[in-house]
Amino acid sequence: MRINAQSITSSIRIESRLLINKAFQNMAFFSIKRSRYWTKATCFFRSIAVVAILLTALIYATPPAKASDHQDTTFLATKLTAADLTDLFVFESPTNPKNVVLVMDFDPLIVSGENRPFDPDVLYQFKIDNTGDSVEDVVLQFKVNGQGSQQTVTVRGPSRPMIVGTESALVPAAWTGRLNQVFTTNNGIKVFVGSRKDPFFFDLEQFFKIIPDRNYIVQPNPSPPFTVLTFRPPGQAQDTLAPFNIHSIIVELPRQLLGNGKIGAWMTTSVRTPRLRNGNFAQIERLAVPALNELFMDFRAHNNSNLQTPTRDANNQSQFIRAFVNAIGRPVGIADAVISVAIPDVIQADLSKPTGTYFGTQLGNNFGGRRPKDDVIDVTASVVFGDAVTGITTGQIPALTSDNVGADNANFLPTFPYLGNPL
Repeated sequence: MRINAQSITSSIRIESRLLINKAFQNMAFFSIKRSRYWTKATCFFRSIAVVAILLTALIYATPPAKASDHQDTTFLATKLTAADLTDLFVFESPTNPKNVVLVMDFDPLIVSGENRPFDPDVLYQFKIDNTGDSVEDVVLQFKVNGQGSQQTVTVRGPSRPMIVGTESALVPAAWTGRLNQVFTTNNGIKVFVGSRKDPFFFDLEQFFKIIPDRNYIVQPNPSPPFTVLTFRPPGQAQDTLAPFNIHSIIVELPRQLLGNGKIGAWMTTSVRTPRLRNGNFAQIERLAVPALNELFMDFRAHNNSNLQTPTRDANNQSQFIRAFVNAIGRPVGIADAVISVAIPDVIQADLSKPTGTYFGTQLGNNFGGRRPKDDVIDVTASVVFGDAVTGITTGQIPALTSDNVGADNANFLPTFPYLGNPL
């Protein structure tokens, strides 16, 4: 089997560099206020992204680091961890079939006993497209108020956005509740904003060995990828996220408040910046499909992708998927399959269907979406490195089709807010 590690970035190096330089120039205008809250945790990972600082600390027994992140970008990893998105879940309510549940996880790797404050400078949004054009038609907005133990959260929407794209304005219809307490808005939305057990599961320590250039702490000169071609076997694989909590925004609401049929969902974090003199918020991260950017995209291009909207994904992310698949020596049909279900970078769900499976809207004529227990790493790996979905066997890497880590039922609750109590 042919594996050309260098071609993962070299085949798109010139165009990528132009995009990256433009993105960093744009970021220079932000003058974003440094987060008040330096954490005691040591690292993090967003759906298949990775926890570099933690692993360094474990290996070398250094003192706890003062910042943690999933390494999506160096900026988020070191400057504004509260804006660091990790996982988006969209699923049918287990307790009321007329409802849908949205979950946004962020500010990761909170150790047991740590009381990490929420950052009132960040605007968190669920964005919903219900017309199929990858432009938001409905938004739900969340913003924390105050400092210390008396912090509250204000909920706005669901509502049509005041402005679409990477600039956001606050919408009307606001309700306020306490953090870490379930409350219900006047329009019947059940809300929880607070600390939860991180539901994501992955042997990211081994992933670091397979694709070390996804580790932000070793930039700009990471080791070449694919010098290791196997996950650890069952019994030896370890869930690196098992000891950690997460900050979560969890809402349950009637399906019709989002749409009547197929929707696309993504989430963003935004901040105010002097560049926008109207007081609006500028997007600094965007996330939906797990493992998409982290597996396929050159690390240096993450920032540029975060500053775009899903309407740009067909031209932007698709080139990285094709380059990656070519680099590992697999046929172009693998890239075509990934692009067909994962681009644009939104989680698709069909609100007219009762139940679903991961990628089920695209492949199974069901609800689709993503549930916290869905093994998205194995699903993605089995397509990219195996023959799932495509039936293509050429160039398979069987030892990379599963990380051999599954969901821990102890991390979940049968009723709202569904994610387990923090450790």
